[in-house]
Amino acid sequence: MKYDIIIIGAGINGCAIAREAAKLGKSVAVIDKQTIGSGTSSHSSRLIHGGLRYLEHGDFALVKEALHDRTRLTATYPDLVVLRPFILPVYAGFGRPWWMIKTGLYLYDLFSRFIAPHHVMEIDEFKTKFSALKTKGLKKVFTYYDAKTDDLLLTQTVAQEAQEHGAIFFENTTIHEIKRQDDGFHLLCGDRPLETAILINATGPWIDEVNHRFNLPSRYKISKVSGIHIVLDTLLVPEPIFLQTDHQRIFFIIPENKSNQTFIGTTERHESAETDEVHINEEDINYLLSHANHFLNTPLKHDHIIDTYIGVRPLVESKKSMVKASREYQLDLHNFGQTKLLHVFGGKLTTHWSLAEKSARLLGL
Repeated sequence: MKYDIIIIGAGINGCAIAREAAKLGKSVAVIDKQTIGSGTSSHSSRLIHGGLRYLEHGDFALVKEALHDRTRLTATYPDLVVLRPFILPVYAGFGRPWWMIKTGLYLYDLFSRFIAPHHVMEIDEFKTKFSALKTKGLKKVFTYYDAKTDDLLLTQTVAQEAQEHGAIFFENTTIHEIKRQDDGFHLLCGDRPLETAILINATGPWIDEVNHRFNLPSRYKISKVSGIHIVLDTLLVPEPIFLQTDHQRIFFIIPENKSNQTFIGTTERHESAETDEVHINEEDINYLLSHANHFLNTPLKHDHIIDTYIGVRPLVESKKSMVKASREYQLDLHNFGQTKLLHVFGGKLTTHWSLAEKSARLLGL
């Protein structure tokens, strides 16, 4: 079977590119060795956000793009992507000073065109509403706005829209062979031969492994950074909390009101193992418990955890630390006459829409 475009990877970026290409009238096939959204796209913090902390590293373009996509997503999927207040308490001795946070929040408001701008919450109000958290050392409490979502359902929704425009998805399908010939790429999936003039590798944290296995040329590599979340069978807070550690790293305490659960995450650990071999590390669980307990009146114990999950973020390789590494993505296009190969390096849940549009323009669709 021949398609105009074949996409490897049914995560959020692969699904979004499939939707964009199918809307433009192209025949599209998406191949995934598991199911739609089963990888990183369903193991995130479930946030649609501009990336407040990216501002201090100068990633202004990424923040603007993310906030633009956040606005589009909340407008397009009002029941799935919902703007929520995020509480940012500033404690003495933990992270950035309040005036720096205030400056960052003003820029955040500016880049979002002052949609739901931030404000200061009175400490007495915080003490009443967020009684699980300590107030000792509390200097200031800010409220800003970002969006929550169900990451898997969002990915499945984008995939469904791609299918409604004619895209075909091959789930639980292993690619055994990829050959580039004069007339395009020839793929063998089981006993199913597929052909295309445009091949897109959107396999997220698996991208380097796919390129190595099938000898595909590329200009970039990724750093794999795992992040875990722990799940508690209780509501610790009424709204999401953004907290800073004493090493200027951040983590969230996120309530899931419908399930009466709380998610705490995330960690950042460089991984050298193959993506499928990355597993939850006891040290990371202890890290989250330890840092959360710095701020909680009643300490959490291992017994309070009912579930954990891990995702692997594909960051474009950099010499920067994980805290300072940019979340910018790179679209790596290779032309072979009429045949094209596009790699998607990096990317995040929030910016899938813009990434897909840029991919379509780059490919001349």
